[in-house]
Amino acid sequence: MKNLMLILISATVFFSCKSKSPIWDREPVDKSFSTGFPLDEFHRLGEANDTVTQKALVNQHRKQLTKNVMAHYTCVTDEKNVKFVFGSGEVKGVLSGDGKNYDGKFKNELIVIINDPCAKDTVFLACGNGMLSSIHWNGQSDWGTAEKCRFIVEKGQSLAYILAKLESWGVSAQELGLPIVNAGGKNVDQKTYMTKLGKWWSDHLFPGDVIDLCEKKITNKAGQKVNFEKRLAETKKANLKILKKSSKPRRKG
Repeated sequence: MKNLMLILISATVFFSCKSKSPIWDREPVDKSFSTGFPLDEFHRLGEANDTVTQKALVNQHRKQLTKNVMAHYTCVTDEKNVKFVFGSGEVKGVLSGDGKNYDGKFKNELIVIINDPCAKDTVFLACGNGMLSSIHWNGQSDWGTAEKCRFIVEKGQSLAYILAKLESWGVSAQELGLPIVNAGGKNVDQKTYMTKLGKWWSDHLFPGDVIDLCEKKITNKAGQKVNFEKRLAETKKANLKILKKSSKPRRKG
């Protein structure tokens, strides 16, 4: 009887060790990959095989996930070189925060694949753990690339030119602190330009400005964050100077 109990205990220990997840049961390398993302909910949905809602969460937070990934790979300039792949499988040599490597299976996880001339890497979103060998997939789906966040303003472009849909540029203007003006050049609030018919412009942008939707900021050519109140005041001052100069009577020769 005692021998039988020992066998059962040994078997239980063996199978519990074998079933440990290299992602969830090991120390993470870097959890900042999932900052601002509902990771626990994502994991719970994965355990329940609700992959439809998992995908909806990724789409909903794609901008935030892009921001997280780009913070680690600052040399990557093309978001298309960052892919989100979803699936289940088995992998060997998963790096852990304790400095060791572990083998194991994973189920319904999101993997970030960076394939850029400046960086190549593959990590699990949940823990930032990379791997020493390729993944053996049981099933996988391409869930798209990182979202384009950075736009360089060219001559004659407004925010509405870059983000065509009213819902997109209207919300982004508020997040970026970008003033929107009416046909008379007066600033209007978000409620006005989002709900009322009219002609609205974001004419405070200059060529060379960089719009970063992930960081929610606009910088000038020099990389400095734009202060639109200061820019507007300087623009008015410069225009007034030009107006005064043009209105001066010319001397007859």
